Amino acid sequence: TGMRTGNLGLFMSGLHSNQRTFISKGTYLLLEKCKVLCYRNLFKRIQLTSGSTQLPIPKISLCFKAAGCPDVSDDAVECVVANLIFKGFVRGYISHEKMTVVVSKKEPPPAQTR
Repeated sequence: TGMRTGNLGLFMSGLHSNQRTFISKGTYLLLEKCKVLCYRNLFKRIQLTSGSTQLPIPKISLCFKAAGCPDVSDDAVECVVANLIFKGFVRGYISHEKMTVVVSKKEPPPAQTR
């Protein structure tokens, strides 16, 4: 449920508490790569609840902290969002000058089946 809801703290605690089991079954690295899906779902929730196409990075950072990343910086959030854009999970761009993520008005967030 942590991955579906974008709750990074819940996802990471589940991953670490079952780490030995996942390693023995050979699935740990696969699940570690699923962290990007958790980021995507969190960003999608932030985007949909804000109702705006312009999302200030400091506010996104606050949402990341509320979702279980207590020591995340604005630069780290910007890096995560840049990777989400690069991988096609978010349609938009980052305005470094205004410290804002601008998402597409015309195209909705990609479906979760990707």
